Amino acid sequence: MDVYLARQPVFDRNLNVVAYELLYRGSMVNNAASMGDANEATMQVLVNAFSEIGLEKITSGHPALVNITQDILTSGQLPKGLQRLLIPEILEDVLVNEEVIQEVKNLVNVGYRVALDDFIYSDEWKPLIPQASFIKLDVMDLGVSGVKEQVAKLRLVGDIEGKLLAEKVETHEEFELYRTMGFDYFQGYFLCKPHVMTGESVPASGMVITSLLAELSTDDYDIERVERIICQDPRLSYKLLRVVNSASFGLTRTIKTITDTIVILGAYELRRWAGMLAFSAMDNKPNELLVTAIVRGKMCELIAEKLNRQFSGGYFTAGLLSLLDALLDKPLEEIVQQMPLSAELELALLTGGGDIGAVLRLVEAYEAGDFDHAIMKGLEADDLWDIYLKALEWSDLAKHSMVE
Repeated sequence: MDVYLARQPVFDRNLNVVAYELLYRGSMVNNAASMGDANEATMQVLVNAFSEIGLEKITSGHPALVNITQDILTSGQLPKGLQRLLIPEILEDVLVNEEVIQEVKNLVNVGYRVALDDFIYSDEWKPLIPQASFIKLDVMDLGVSGVKEQVAKLRLVGDIEGKLLAEKVETHEEFELYRTMGFDYFQGYFLCKPHVMTGESVPASGMVITSLLAELSTDDYDIERVERIICQDPRLSYKLLRVVNSASFGLTRTIKTITDTIVILGAYELRRWAGMLAFSAMDNKPNELLVTAIVRGKMCELIAEKLNRQFSGGYFTAGLLSLLDALLDKPLEEIVQQMPLSAELELALLTGGGDIGAVLRLVEAYEAGDFDHAIMKGLEADDLWDIYLKALEWSDLAKHSMVE
């Protein structure tokens, strides 16, 4: 059975990642999963994640929210002893009866945190509210008035402080709204979209990023100009030296100057690392944005290699640059105008056109759990799963190389 799996971060009020929800789907019939498929997919994900791969590789050591069906919950098939890594997520279509209530209590008594998914208040769910660590409200489906109504009903039941999770948060404005309403956790794609701030200029580090990536976008870049740009941000200079001096490059001597670093890395590796390091230098952005950009870029590159495309580095660049609007809080069209990108790369970023654009859109669909659109000739589900795992592992290594 094919298994598709991606992850979506859960943030706290300060935009720190506290968990990842695993988005998955098993074998499909007419694009709709049967009850058997849902059970099988969940168990396959659990087997893959815990026994074959290791959940730490998928979630970078954070706990994982995993959808749990009624059959799995009441049959006692959940792995025991994984309280630190697994957060069972009780689906909204579970029929709450004495058996379900008792099994949830059993999980909580042995140390599990439990989440209630797509929560809509009704009296039968009342016994589970005190047991839950996370109560997830679909803010897109409910709307602001519906969210307020649900929160009011929950507060009548008891103390829900530290439990409310807003899911499908699409904009920074929504994040601020629901944080003001008392939500402590957030999930959605708002992080990967620009936070429009009228009248505010791009911070200095953002200007360095734009200038550096613009200079590196051409094959005949000037080494001295690149050096001058990098040296505008001491953190960027330090981290680039740190990366090239790491054991992974296998150098026989220590590199001490930015010029030596530029020459030794070469055009492709310099573009790759300079772009990632520039992302990491943005103090006003959550670390998860850097992680998302690295994973997206690496997936694009690995897919290009799998499909025997030439210049796979261009695919990596497309994935990385596709989040520049969120990084700089400016429209991507405006940013691209400042960068002499190739026509193919510009087409991919602005319209999703061309082969690079097609690969980028596939990766974006995969990371969003939209597996119906994560399809391309020459790629099987197992290929994407393997590529995704490799990208996650590589992003962890790359991120650690950049940490001070």
